[in-house]
Amino acid sequence: MFDVKFTPRGKKDLEKLPKDIQKRVINKIKFLSSVANPLTFSKPLVNLPPATQRFRVGNYRIAFYVSGKVIHIDRIKHRREVYK
Repeated sequence: MFDVKFTPRGKKDLEKLPKDIQKRVINKIKFLSSVANPLTFSKPLVNLPPATQRFRVGNYRIAFYVSGKVIHIDRIKHRREVYK
């Protein structure tokens, strides 16, 4: 089981999302934190720091990195915005 921590930017991104999308994102984050290795369900991001991975939730992307047993949620954006 992994702990989940939001960066200030990640928390702000989550708060800006519509309520129904927030619920979907939170459910996916719970799933991600409950698996043995969350990196098996993610893909690496090219334009962000090397350890950053992405997890897909419909048209939204959760950019995160893992440090020990902690998942740090860095960004939650629509797919057309997250890669900029």
